[in-house]
Amino acid sequence: MEEDNHDSYESMEDESQEDYESMEEDSHDSYEELEDEILESNAAMEVDSVGDHSSIEDWEPRSDNLPLMDDEDSNNTNSNVWVYAKHLQTPGAFQQVCLGQWAPNELKESKESDGFRKLAHTDVVLGKGSYISLCRFTEYEADYPSGSWESIHEQHVFGTIKDLKSVSIDFEDEEYDLDQETAASCYNKRPRMGYLPELASKSLLVATSDNGFLTFLAFHYDTERQKPEDRGHFYAVKKIDIAEPGHDFSEMGAKIALDPTSNMMAVSGIQGHVKLFFLRKTKRSSFDPIEMISSVEVEGTIIAMDFLYVDRNATLVTAILGVLYFNKASGKHYISTFHIGPSHLDQEPPIYVGTSEIGSSHLLSVLLLKGLPDLPYCMVYVDEESITYVTTEQLTAPSGTTTINHTHHKPLKLMKKESRVDRGTKDDADDPKDTYPLISACATPPRSSSLDGQQTLYLGSDSADFFRVNINGHNNTMYFELDAGDRPIGRVLEVIGGGRSIVHQRTEQGPNQPLHTDFLLYSSEHGNGNILGVKEEEEGTISVFAVSELLNDAPVLDFCAHEPTLPGRDSLYACSGMKSEGCIKRVRSGILVESSGSSGLQLFDGATGVWSVKAKRKDTFDSFLVVSFIRSTKLMRVSEQGEFEDISDHCGLEHSQTTLAAGRFTDGHLFQVHRTGVVVVCPRTGDKYEWTPGDGVLTSASWAKEGTLVLGKISPGGYSLIVLELARNSGDPKAKAKAKVASASHSFRVITLKSVNAEPTTIYCWTESSPVQSATDLGDVSTEVLCCVGTLEPAIYLFRIRQENIEEVYTESLAQRREDVAVPHSIAVLKNDEGLQRILVGLRNGSIVVYEWNQLRHPDHLHSSPSIPGRTMSLPRLFNLGIMPVKFAYSDEPLLSRTLILSDKIWQANFDNEFEVQPILFDNEVSEACAFESQDSGYPTRPGFVCIVDHQDLQLLTLKGKRKYDSQSLPLGHTPRRLLDVTSEGLLLAASVGDGFPFAESVLQLIDPKRVSSEPGPETQHVVAELPIKQGEGVFCLAEWKLPNKVLICVGTGIFSPTGAAASAASPRTGRLIILSIRHSKSRGYGLVEEWAMDMSLPVFAISPFFDNKILVSTGPVLKLFAISSSESSLVEKANARERWPIVQISSQGKMIVTGSRGESINFYEYEAGNGEHSFDKLKFFKSARSARQVSDCLAISPELAVGVDLSGSVFGVGYTPGVVDRQYSLVDQFSFHVGEIVSRIRLAKLWKDDGRSLAGIPLPRSVLKDTVSPTSIALTRLPSFVSLLRPFILIPWSPFDSDEPSTDIATPTTKTTRPSSQALIGFSIVGSILGFWRLTPQLYDILKALQQAMTTFYDSRPVLGPSHGAYRSQNQPTKGFHTIDGNLIDRFLALDHVVQIEVVDCAIRLEGMIEEWIRNCDVDSDVAGSGGGGDGVLGAALEREFRTTICGDDCATGRKCVDHANLRRSLYLNDKGRPIDADRLEGDDVGDKGSSWRQEGNGRPVDVIRVPCRTIHVLCSVLRFLRSLDWHQ
Repeated sequence: MEEDNHDSYESMEDESQEDYESMEEDSHDSYEELEDEILESNAAMEVDSVGDHSSIEDWEPRSDNLPLMDDEDSNNTNSNVWVYAKHLQTPGAFQQVCLGQWAPNELKESKESDGFRKLAHTDVVLGKGSYISLCRFTEYEADYPSGSWESIHEQHVFGTIKDLKSVSIDFEDEEYDLDQETAASCYNKRPRMGYLPELASKSLLVATSDNGFLTFLAFHYDTERQKPEDRGHFYAVKKIDIAEPGHDFSEMGAKIALDPTSNMMAVSGIQGHVKLFFLRKTKRSSFDPIEMISSVEVEGTIIAMDFLYVDRNATLVTAILGVLYFNKASGKHYISTFHIGPSHLDQEPPIYVGTSEIGSSHLLSVLLLKGLPDLPYCMVYVDEESITYVTTEQLTAPSGTTTINHTHHKPLKLMKKESRVDRGTKDDADDPKDTYPLISACATPPRSSSLDGQQTLYLGSDSADFFRVNINGHNNTMYFELDAGDRPIGRVLEVIGGGRSIVHQRTEQGPNQPLHTDFLLYSSEHGNGNILGVKEEEEGTISVFAVSELLNDAPVLDFCAHEPTLPGRDSLYACSGMKSEGCIKRVRSGILVESSGSSGLQLFDGATGVWSVKAKRKDTFDSFLVVSFIRSTKLMRVSEQGEFEDISDHCGLEHSQTTLAAGRFTDGHLFQVHRTGVVVVCPRTGDKYEWTPGDGVLTSASWAKEGTLVLGKISPGGYSLIVLELARNSGDPKAKAKAKVASASHSFRVITLKSVNAEPTTIYCWTESSPVQSATDLGDVSTEVLCCVGTLEPAIYLFRIRQENIEEVYTESLAQRREDVAVPHSIAVLKNDEGLQRILVGLRNGSIVVYEWNQLRHPDHLHSSPSIPGRTMSLPRLFNLGIMPVKFAYSDEPLLSRTLILSDKIWQANFDNEFEVQPILFDNEVSEACAFESQDSGYPTRPGFVCIVDHQDLQLLTLKGKRKYDSQSLPLGHTPRRLLDVTSEGLLLAASVGDGFPFAESVLQLIDPKRVSSEPGPETQHVVAELPIKQGEGVFCLAEWKLPNKVLICVGTGIFSPTGAAASAASPRTGRLIILSIRHSKSRGYGLVEEWAMDMSLPVFAISPFFDNKILVSTGPVLKLFAISSSESSLVEKANARERWPIVQISSQGKMIVTGSRGESINFYEYEAGNGEHSFDKLKFFKSARSARQVSDCLAISPELAVGVDLSGSVFGVGYTPGVVDRQYSLVDQFSFHVGEIVSRIRLAKLWKDDGRSLAGIPLPRSVLKDTVSPTSIALTRLPSFVSLLRPFILIPWSPFDSDEPSTDIATPTTKTTRPSSQALIGFSIVGSILGFWRLTPQLYDILKALQQAMTTFYDSRPVLGPSHGAYRSQNQPTKGFHTIDGNLIDRFLALDHVVQIEVVDCAIRLEGMIEEWIRNCDVDSDVAGSGGGGDGVLGAALEREFRTTICGDDCATGRKCVDHANLRRSLYLNDKGRPIDADRLEGDDVGDKGSSWRQEGNGRPVDVIRVPCRTIHVLCSVLRFLRSLDWHQ
């Protein structure tokens, strides 16, 4: 993990590294006399550990073109664990921010009637350690300025970012047409090393990282990609070697400063010298922006540096670099400025230096240095108490000996925390208790067009203080304009927008005074970041308002996997934030919702439907709401204030009937369809028109077009569809308006009838453009009506309504048995911006079937298909969401890009880009819902949903953002350090730390997570009990001890020295073991009761319940085994064992005990019970890991396998195989993986319930029914999909307890003892990342390993910052990314062009053969895996069926070549040696034909072999999509 991150959270680790070093030294001295008693095996282990540890800092040769091969087979012959690892959530904390333009501008101007106009957008790149995130901030102008924040792209860089800046490079004119070159090859569309296409981003990133390179990055956005995460990618286009890899303070790369004109940048280390890079114009085709490199010396530790601004017309000086540094010899701070002149004839430019000391006896730490855009040649620096304005001398006639003078003006004192409230009074006396805020970041608005001698400076502090300072360059003075508070601000504060003048009329100060609004983004190291708006008001005041919140879970010190009310799926609860921002966060995958309003009345019990209605089609907001009940209907009017008014008694609707459908009929008219008829009313005039079906009843209905409905009817004569319209009366329109209600029914006209085979259960209509439609079709030449009908058969029908008939377009049966419950219950159609459509059919069994539907071009094309006769829609995909019937939330708009899905819970179907189903994080039950657009005076139109919640309450819900993972905070008001899942009570127990001095006060807080959203009350209503811990005592561990007759809570503490000195408070000296119980009564609620406590001579760092109702406790380096006494009032020590270093974690499986320490890695102990009641038990040392690691957590997976995490940012596994003789006392490394972030805890959890639900979608194959009358009738077969058959052969359980038949060792479980596993190892890093680790089958591991090694050699997929993939993943590890597949890397395979995928597959060693062998082996075992095979090739048959339906499947199956679909004229074929062969060298006009010229010439592959890479790609993509779907854990 990068040094900055570690420094940020050093004080909040489990125990900081400094504390542990001090503690280890003390404990080593205290236990020096015990070392002679340590087992000989431990001594041998020490020799091995020292030997292995010496190679930790070794780095592999840096090569960007060759993969780092690991020698697994030679070093770890007994390893039987293969792991798939990936980030589930990227870090929330960010350390750098860059502004520019990377993504294309796809914004659309809002309508003027909305009252909102998008002013501008800014692309923002955030540096998050090993990730870069591209986001977009969009400004709006309304009555009050506002903005929106959107995430565009996140990418792992396979390195740790030290610093990151945005740079703009000027390009020379090319001598040839780059567009023509781009069209000639698909590879030229994307950036590559030394090449930048026209389609690349206008802005570039320049980054330094632990790889030792200065790297230029360009962003390429591919709009042809469907998934948003696959559309964009950052590419490295230039690398400059500036340092050795690692985090050495003396090496370059710690800081980057960029000249405002982008003509120069400076790169420095922590101390030493600064390198200057002079930038120049360059060609896109040969990108090389570095003109020359120079350096300047700095005598001290560099704290900050920044470029000062110069006059736009300056000629003697082109750039000024200011450097703030500390000289250890003198003990003082200095500022040096380097004034750089223009260069001539490739000679180094002259550099003039000026240095000034900060105060003659300045003992305060100086924190920041900032150049001022609107005040050239000026800067400010900030120390612990004040802000100082500094001006530099301007050069007039420089010479070689010119020295620059600095002028330090009178500083502006910061306002102390208490006295700033009274800053307007004359009493400036300081209270000794008052403290200065520690300024953590500063920012300035962009340079203004007119330099008026005024500069605005924003300052943020770690104590939630936010200041705005005005600097007057005319008289060199400063004063505070704003003093506000929001939350603690981290090291990032940046102005990302605003600055535009909004002219208002001021009577006192004159007309047309400009007012400005600035938008600022800041990070917080204590919790969430934020975007603030700072607005100048007309009254002369300045207001601050929150615009958007940036979620940040960091710092995370502990977490637990808690099983909520829905069994089988765990939620993650994490200790998050610090001090006042401290909270427990419930982290879930999905979309959060905000309840914008509630009826507060229980008047909607028994509601059966709800519909929103606009008064006019072009209206922005909804005007009416129709709510149906079992025997009644209500009509509610929506006021301008958003309130609902019941107007049912005077609306004209049949309020005594239940409603089947309702909505806008025409502008100003509403329709209601009930069982016995149709009603159309005009709420404004009271006009009413009615129609009845005669001898039948209506079952379903849908609005088709203006004035037209489609109805489903059942009658004694059968089942039918009715197209009904309201006839236009001839004559005076006023006469029609005066028509009586009695004669209104005669205004309806039945256009046509259509018989169907079964009862219509649901109908959905929409219109499409039809260029071949006649002028008489429904009176509209530009559109036609399509109607999708679901019947009780069960089946779906697609009709086209033309003139006076209904033409059947398509029919599909959903089941071959009538007793099947796959009956259509609801239908919706989604449409994205590209015009593509998806038809969603919701079934009564809780599933949805999704079809692709493209716009009809010509009637003759309706029944054309290359493979299946009559196929007009794609092969459907099945999404299993629950068991309750599926309903969709309808809107007045027939075609939207998203809709709510109601089943057991609520989901969102999203078709903005690629279709996906996303869970909605709303805990209450929603029975009915409809889309609803409300008006908010501070924001643009806010699309939301009106929902019937808990069957009785009407609420307006608004979706919040598009994050994959979201969190819900449970505020504590303290810093949470430890968290325990009390499974016996369904509660959480948190150990928090307050702000006491000199020792923090700890408190235990019992939390009920179910109270967060279900019960109204105070902010901390979820805290049901508290128990303070005595002064100076910290909690290090918590454990739940389940005894036969009761459950106890064990608390391990460390007591710090009470002297009050800082040194003595660095580490605890003694400790206690506290035993608690949880009491609960209806009258008093919950309570924590102390049963007894035991004083310990050393701190208690770890506790673990053990076999036979015993408990394991670590006190310093001593492992003790306790049993409860016969009186159940105390503990009795039964055994102990000693190690050299403090034991920080204990875990056990059966009688095997696993310990982890900061010095000896992981040890295994065997428990041996005593012979009699009064005899002592034994803890016998068994085995130890060979490699020394600083373990922070460990977990016993089985008696033979343990997993641990260490402080270098790695996850590893150690174990042994019973019966295999290999190093009597040593554990074998099973796997290792360098994450790059400090992982605080690791837990075993279930991420989904294994109940057949699927969010990835299961393809459903078809078979043509021979006995059907209609040639277009096609039935869905019940053949299983390829991925569903393959699931048991992808993942296997971590522990044998997730198998049907527990395994006795860690050898690979066979398919006979396995089922698809939902188990995953989940890790939380201290910077807020969530990491997932799954156990793979050995054959799949070999396949993915071959793919991974091939991808590291390709420019499109290899790491952009890391020295090499293998070197990064093995950093500080004795093995090189051993037995682990990097999901962050191979997931990129899905985003590659198909032709590149072919090249990768061909480059991978034996990949095609391994996949074919794997499928054959899976087919052999498919009978025991439960897939219904039995060696008959079920998997292979399923693969062949699905492969033929892919883009290239039909072509490859018929012997044609696979082409690059982005460029149909060029194709890449590979010969036997893997080198490209140009298609022009092959004989014949069409190299894809089956002619002998292609088969015999060119040394190329035969056509029938070309399908093998494509088939292999299909298998890989199927597996990778399944592994990608593991992201969703709720």
